[in-house]
Amino acid sequence: MHAMKTTLRHCALLLFPLWVSLPVLAQLKQVYPHQVFWSKVEINQLDKNYRWGYGADLVYRRKSGLEDRNMFSEPLRISFRPWINYQFSPNARLSVSPLGYMKTHEYLAKPEDLLRQPYRELRTTLQFFHHFKPGNPRFMHTWRYRYEMRWQENPVTDNWRYFNRFRIRYRLRYTFKGTDFYENNNLYAMVSNEIGINFGKNVLYNTFNQNRFYAGVGYRFLNTVRAEARYVNRIRTRGSTGLEFDHGRGLMLTLFVDQITGMGKQDSYKIQYTD
Repeated sequence: MHAMKTTLRHCALLLFPLWVSLPVLAQLKQVYPHQVFWSKVEINQLDKNYRWGYGADLVYRRKSGLEDRNMFSEPLRISFRPWINYQFSPNARLSVSPLGYMKTHEYLAKPEDLLRQPYRELRTTLQFFHHFKPGNPRFMHTWRYRYEMRWQENPVTDNWRYFNRFRIRYRLRYTFKGTDFYENNNLYAMVSNEIGINFGKNVLYNTFNQNRFYAGVGYRFLNTVRAEARYVNRIRTRGSTGLEFDHGRGLMLTLFVDQITGMGKQDSYKIQYTD
């Protein structure tokens, strides 16, 4: 009973901003709806001492158009980030992405959005996350904290502006096969919510950047490979005033390789938590 209360308390803590913000935004702000498709591929490798590792992720996203509401209609983002990881314990990891590259096409909600040019971004990311299993071991709780240093292009003036963002995410997973998330042929469910906050001298009004909610299922195969299908719901500020918001909802597909050298090897050394 105590574990269930802990789970519900954690979920409510991070989901509360989403529950409150959507009705308020609908009344006081201009919110533009969009259909989106997101995808992500992530690979990781740890050394035999379970301490140091490296990895990379590739993100590709599409969105609906101004008139065509198909989620695959228009490009949204492509990005690549390398990662260096240090494993404190089986349940805690510190990661650094020295320099990631993103190219983003803005959402299309108004005719004038067709004139908005895509922009590039360079991003350095420091990330820490930890897992814990209070009570029922089929449930795995994860808190993730990200500090991002962002250099974002203005495609009209060719200038770049620097600002910071802090992100905090809570995720709950449930395994249907046993209690070990890294057991092969394991089906699991997950739900998460993440809040992003902008800060720095170049951030004037929209300190609230976005809220991301995910819910989905995943399956582990080949011992170290996972595939996930998620429902994604993200609300994000548009422009610098904080008076307009883009609300994207749709499908996300992900593929994770937790340990490159362990693919297909049933007797490979135990995988550490990579996400």
